[in-house]
Amino acid sequence: MSEPPPREASERLKDTDTDDIELQQGPPESGSGTTQSFESATRGRGRHGAPGAEVEADIILIAHPENQRLGSRFRLSPGSSLEIGRSAAVGISLPEVMSISRKHARLRYVGAAVTVEDLGSTNGTYVNGMPVRGRAVLRSGDRFQTAAVHFKFLHEQDVESAYHLAIYELVARDGLTEIYNKRKFDEEFSREFARAIRHERPLALIIFDLDDFKAINDSYGHLCGDFVLKQIASLTREFLRPEQLFARVGGDEFVILAPETSVDGAQALAAKLRDRVDSLDYRYGDAKIPVSCSFGVAELADGMTMTQDLYHAADQALFQSKRGGRNRVAVFAPEPS
Repeated sequence: MSEPPPREASERLKDTDTDDIELQQGPPESGSGTTQSFESATRGRGRHGAPGAEVEADIILIAHPENQRLGSRFRLSPGSSLEIGRSAAVGISLPEVMSISRKHARLRYVGAAVTVEDLGSTNGTYVNGMPVRGRAVLRSGDRFQTAAVHFKFLHEQDVESAYHLAIYELVARDGLTEIYNKRKFDEEFSREFARAIRHERPLALIIFDLDDFKAINDSYGHLCGDFVLKQIASLTREFLRPEQLFARVGGDEFVILAPETSVDGAQALAAKLRDRVDSLDYRYGDAKIPVSCSFGVAELADGMTMTQDLYHAADQALFQSKRGGRNRVAVFAPEPS
């Protein structure tokens, strides 16, 4: 006698009180939370556990075929939806995973329930190993899979959610300045570089470092040097848009990755930062610390096929800034072919 077929995840809708769930097609499609950062993931969070309080949900990327962006968190608010796929237009965009369809699956937070729906994908959507047909209700702690990428679904009040946040902070943040580290930058740089080439979109990179930082450490001590680095990181964040990624990639070297930004826009941003850094009064105890930065700017151009090409161009511009007297902005100018 053959065994009965496995119970599909979507059958769990029958076990859930759906009186408050409207499963109609169409809007709302807005309000999807697309975040790779802690700030945007936690912005607007209210008190948890209060009677009648709306509880947000977290979608955590836990497995990737190339081990990219592990631990990334995506926010899902009540009344919103979030799509997953290779398309740049979806909330969780994974263009590097070819096994995922352009629009693979959709998450909806309606009433008290969060559902996942397969959007006719080639390789299917699964919840706890079971295929989804139609829509399946997710419970906190469930794992769901879109092709080769695995996620974990958590309601925010769960202790486990705080644990995943702590792990993500450890692997993605610089301990001193609390901005992104080189590992996070490398991951996002590869992703944005591929997206810019695929869709023929502008992408700019700014590299900057402190002038004579060694002299600051030697004259005032490394604690003073740490103080200056934190000051530079803090003031830089004030000038950046949410989609621009800011990271510390070396001792006193910082980068700003600016999607959808031309070289002119990146140069203007670097000039504002240079002026701001130069105008501040840096005091450590009774000592006034002379601080300035040099900037190199480059834009994705024809012939650049790897992230190293764009990084090298910005680094060359930074070298020109140093050689030109420091405390200035230089833009990479490719040699005529």
